[in-house]
Amino acid sequence: MSELQSIAVLIPAREPDASLPLLVQQLVDAGFGAVLVLDDGSSEGCAPIFQAAWQIPGVHMLRHVVNLGKGRALKTGINYFLDELKGFTGLVTADADGQHTVNDTVRVAEMTVSSGRVVLGVREFLEGVPLRSRFGNLLTQKVFGLVTGCLLTDTQTGLRGFPRGVLAELMLLEGERYEYEMTVLAHLCRTGKRPVEVPIATVYIDGNKSSHFDPIRDSMRIYFVLLRFFASSIVAAGIDFAGFTVAYALTHNILTSIIVGRLSSLANFALNKGFVFHSGIPLPRALVRYYLLVTAVAAVSYGAITGLTEFLGWNVFVTKLVVDTLLSLASFSIQRTLVFPIDSAE
Repeated sequence: MSELQSIAVLIPAREPDASLPLLVQQLVDAGFGAVLVLDDGSSEGCAPIFQAAWQIPGVHMLRHVVNLGKGRALKTGINYFLDELKGFTGLVTADADGQHTVNDTVRVAEMTVSSGRVVLGVREFLEGVPLRSRFGNLLTQKVFGLVTGCLLTDTQTGLRGFPRGVLAELMLLEGERYEYEMTVLAHLCRTGKRPVEVPIATVYIDGNKSSHFDPIRDSMRIYFVLLRFFASSIVAAGIDFAGFTVAYALTHNILTSIIVGRLSSLANFALNKGFVFHSGIPLPRALVRYYLLVTAVAAVSYGAITGLTEFLGWNVFVTKLVVDTLLSLASFSIQRTLVFPIDSAE
C-alpha cells in the first residue's frame, strides 16, 4: 500500500453544492485509499449530490439524519475510520466548500506520513480575504497563544492530518460543533503534541458565503473553550478579591489585605496542577516554584496598588482589579511554562 493509499480523507458536508462529487473524484484520482463523506443532516434537495459522490469507487458514505454539528460529524467519521478502515495509517479532514485544493490535501497527507505528527494546513490572511475571517483568525490566534503557549498560524483551518495513533483520544474530547476543532488543538498543545504547519493556498469562494459558521454564536463557543483553561485563575481571583475586600474593610492595611487574599493560591495551585495543565511534575518541586511566583506577584501587586492609591489617588478596589487582572495573565503564562511544564522529566 502506497503512502496515499493508506490515508483516508474525511469530508463533513452540510448543504453542499454540486461541486462535491468532482472534489471527491479528484481525491480518489490523487491516490487516496478512501474518502469518507458525511452528510450532516442536509436537506432532501442535496440527495442527488451525495448519491453521485457515493457512486465513486473508494467512497464511504455516512449520514446524520439531523444536523448535529461539525464536531459530532468529525467524531462520527473518526469512529468509522478506526472501526472500519483498520489497515489505514492516517486520516485527513477537509472542508466540503472547495477551500482546500486537492494538491494541498495531498501535501498535508504526505507530511502526516513522513512526520508521524498531526499536521495543519495553514492559510495566509492577506488582501482579498474576507474581513471577518482575517480578524477572527488573528484574534483567536493571539488568545490561543496566550492561553496555551502554542503559537499557531491558523487555528481555524479545517485541513488537518492525523496519524492513526492519536485519533482515539480525540474521540473523548468535548464539543459538538465548531468549538471541537479548537478543543482538539488545545488538547494537542497541552499534551506536548504541537502540530506541524504546512502552508496552503487561501481560497475563498463568493466571500465565503457557503460557510455555515455563525460569527457570533460559534465564536462564543470557541472562546468558551479557551476560557475554560483560564477558569482556575478566575476562581482564584474571586476568592482573592473577596478576602482582600474583607481584610481591607477591617484593617485598612493593603499589605495585610493582600496576604489574606493570597489564600486563594491554594485553590489556584490545586486546579492548575490537576485540571488545567495536567502536569506530572513532583508536588514538592511544583509547590516551591509556585509559591516563589506567588510571592513575586504579591510583591508587585503591593507596590503597584500602594503607588497608584497613594500617589494618584485611585480607588483601592478598582486598583486591585486592574493590577491583578494584568498580573494574572503574566502569572498564568509563567505557570504554564515554568511551574507546571508538560515534560515532568525536565
